[in-house]
Amino acid sequence: MKIIAHRGASGERPEHTMAAYELALERDADGFECDIRLTRDGELVCIHDRTVERVSDGTGAVSEMTLAQLRELNFGTPEEPAEVLTLRQLLEFFRDSRERGGAGDREIFIETKHPNRYGPRVESALNQELRYQGLDADPGVHLISFSPQSLVRFKLINPKIHRILLRREYQRMLNPGLQALHVVDAHGLSVARGKVRPDIIGRYGDGTYVWTADKEEDVRWAARRDVTWLATNYPGRAKMWSDDEAQVQYAR
Repeated sequence: MKIIAHRGASGERPEHTMAAYELALERDADGFECDIRLTRDGELVCIHDRTVERVSDGTGAVSEMTLAQLRELNFGTPEEPAEVLTLRQLLEFFRDSRERGGAGDREIFIETKHPNRYGPRVESALNQELRYQGLDADPGVHLISFSPQSLVRFKLINPKIHRILLRREYQRMLNPGLQALHVVDAHGLSVARGKVRPDIIGRYGDGTYVWTADKEEDVRWAARRDVTWLATNYPGRAKMWSDDEAQVQYAR
């Protein structure tokens, strides 16, 4: 099971800051996760919310602000200020992280946030950025989204990128229409409302993305069921629990 740093090591550093991703790398995370939004001037930035109030010292909607305006805000702490992180910066960091210690199989999961005022421009901008970084056909790059339309649009733009449909409602996990179009390559399941049902994991087997697991019991539970990718805000401790559970299972 691969441990994915959810918005970086966001349980220990401010989310979507370079400090959070650097710490995730120190914690030996197998991959990184981020959310992206488009600014008024067409730049992709790593921000989860529609507005900046929760994650910065500013106010306003991301889509109504330029990158320059966002860079005037502090997305870190008073003691350790941090600028807004662009997707370009994160992808450069991701590429560099693969070259350190031979970790060429490290992965990245990019979530598109919908609905938004720019619609399909988000997917178009994302593909342009991936192409600029030489990652537009990379098997370690994953598009994840709650929006089936986002997956459909991106498949039409670039079918080479792996696509994961996120779902909280287990009964809606399988959409026959999407499956028939081969739009969904894998499925994402939330542990936010309790444990994911064992039969759901068994149904999809390899190719299951589970988020966001920060408790030891959840991490070990996922490891026992061969979840493919586990997103967590604490990649260091999650990796320790996962590795330990693997040893326990091997010993049995």
